[in-house]
Amino acid sequence: MKKQPKNQKIRIAPKKEYDNFRKYFAFSCIDMVIFDGKSVLLTKRTRDPYKGYWHLPGSMIHKDEKMTDTVRRSAKEELGLDVKIRKFVGVYESLNTFRHDVSHGFVVSINGGQIKTDHQSSDLRFFARLPSKIIPHHRALIKDALKHTRNDSHA
Repeated sequence: MKKQPKNQKIRIAPKKEYDNFRKYFAFSCIDMVIFDGKSVLLTKRTRDPYKGYWHLPGSMIHKDEKMTDTVRRSAKEELGLDVKIRKFVGVYESLNTFRHDVSHGFVVSINGGQIKTDHQSSDLRFFARLPSKIIPHHRALIKDALKHTRNDSHA
């Protein structure tokens, strides 16, 4: 299998191609759960799907990009953070009229950087109680991640 070059530039699909693709195919994505004690980091979306909802930071996986590389790229681009992957939690699915996402959930810890938002988010916050306006599969992922981290601390 061909190895991806370390500094390979990620190609972004033109809007017309993206819009056409989403009518017919699911998107493979990653979502990151970042805990601060019992609080979880959420950002507020500025675009569809789920514009105005709180959600986990994450990204679509690009062609020739490993999921773990997507986690690190997304953390840097969306949050300005360097992260360490702690645990793979599971696969979650979001079916809505805008897009079909198949998301791979990871618990990560912060290794460095200055936390910030990018153009996809208008706000970020750590929540001890999840807000009502959160993407449904993200709620499930966070609950599962909490179970995994509790189980790991008792091992």
